[in-house]
Amino acid sequence: MRNSQYAALFKGKAETHGLIRHRDNSPRFARIIVSIDPLQRQVDLLEMQETLLGRLLKPNHGEQVLVLESLQTQYTDNQGDHYQRRRRGAFFILEQVPKGQDHWLALDRTEQTGEEILGAILADYADDVQVRWPIEAIQSDAVGPLHDGTWYGTRFDLEFTTPANAALAYRPEAFPS
Repeated sequence: MRNSQYAALFKGKAETHGLIRHRDNSPRFARIIVSIDPLQRQVDLLEMQETLLGRLLKPNHGEQVLVLESLQTQYTDNQGDHYQRRRRGAFFILEQVPKGQDHWLALDRTEQTGEEILGAILADYADDVQVRWPIEAIQSDAVGPLHDGTWYGTRFDLEFTTPANAALAYRPEAFPS
């Protein structure tokens, strides 16, 4: 699974989930590139708050948005015949809460939506032996207030693995003389 497949997977879930319903003319899904470097990571996440929330992503009351973070990859070797990609990613399910209203219910709703999306992905890959989504590698935490103080939600960190033997095989044709 490459970055484009990962993004298409989550975009598809954002298009079909009843509380998100992403459409090109009514954006509820966005991708962000987030650095591994801790300082740059803070800058990247701040940029998300300043450029996406309330500007590009403007849900109606009771609707949610999905913001997908870029993948990070670690390669592993079983010291035998198998290389593997350990992919790490994250996504936010966010909801705008009018000032003065209780944000705790939004946290519950966004957590439930994230779990529904993960459940759909796990079902999609239940029979796929190439892509594995270990449950113990999924974590979530509440986030907010974000942007103008009215955005709350849940951030999900996840990990999945894919084979890397073919990707790391030497290809002489890639190095023409």
